Amino acid sequence: MKKITIYLLAAGLFIAAAGSLLSSCTKEGPQGPAGANGTNGTNGTNAAATCQECHNFSDTIVAKMFQYSASKHSTGSTIIESGSLATTCSPCHTSQGFEQTIASGMFNANSTINDAAPINCRTCHQIHKTYTNADWSLAITSQYRWRFDSTQSQNFTPDNSSANLCGRCHQARPASPGLPNPSSTTDSITITSSRWGPHHGPQSNILAGKGAYNDATFGGPTHASKISCMGCHGADAIGNYVGGHSLWMSSATTGDNITICKTCHPNATSFDISGDQTAINGLLQTLKVDLATFNMLDTVNMVLKPRKYAQADLAVFWNFMLVYADGSMGVHNFPYTRDLLNNGISHFNSKTK
Repeated sequence: MKKITIYLLAAGLFIAAAGSLLSSCTKEGPQGPAGANGTNGTNGTNAAATCQECHNFSDTIVAKMFQYSASKHSTGSTIIESGSLATTCSPCHTSQGFEQTIASGMFNANSTINDAAPINCRTCHQIHKTYTNADWSLAITSQYRWRFDSTQSQNFTPDNSSANLCGRCHQARPASPGLPNPSSTTDSITITSSRWGPHHGPQSNILAGKGAYNDATFGGPTHASKISCMGCHGADAIGNYVGGHSLWMSSATTGDNITICKTCHPNATSFDISGDQTAINGLLQTLKVDLATFNMLDTVNMVLKPRKYAQADLAVFWNFMLVYADGSMGVHNFPYTRDLLNNGISHFNSKTK
């Protein structure tokens, strides 16, 4: 028994000594010299320093995210058009598709987009390319080709050609089938799809005064040479209702965001300057009635009724839909919009005589 007790005491002393030794071995030593800052692995720049140029805990990014969350780009139908039509739809409905077309210079994406991302900061800006403030630069500002006629190109020059980024998507798609003789009242073309038309975002066509049928004598552009898309849509924000990255120009809460308009129109109280919007709306409604009277327009869904048409009739429908889908009621280009609608109204007046 005495021997066992001695052994237990010895074991206990050994364990205590070992614990003390381990404790002294793992005790934190003095702080060593500071290590070198890491690099971003791409161009060897100081990542720790450059990240802070944007990720600096200021409210700059928060404000833009807050505004963008209310934009139609963030909440509307632009979100995720993938699947079987991805190569034709994804360039304007997904971030990856848009990036692919910028890289390739083509109209369509290279392949179907899986795990598609909506339009976001990386779509329009050079995020995480240099890890400096240059990352806020727009993804592309060079001139672009028109989808309705790929032999023509467009270059909006104000604000360092920033509108060329927007115009790449905000333009009419080509007519399918096309109208080889849009003035013909005898030739006929069969339309099988109610979706025939310029599609939903042809703002750059109206702004530039290009893309309508039989428009050789239509009035020219007004705002295209004076201000960019973001110059108006990105004007000083009011919360996330209008301006900034919300891109909205008007809301029920704020009314028309006319601050930027007053630069050239100091007496403006709304977008209906000199009654121009009222005039365009009246012409649009007149032509809408004409199209419905001649059994062309489904006024409930605002689409074409599929059947056989004379090319001249289809040309008028196309032009009508350019104005309807543009949505600015003449603000983007009043002379062109006015002449386009008057031309359509005259066409139907001639059919009734």
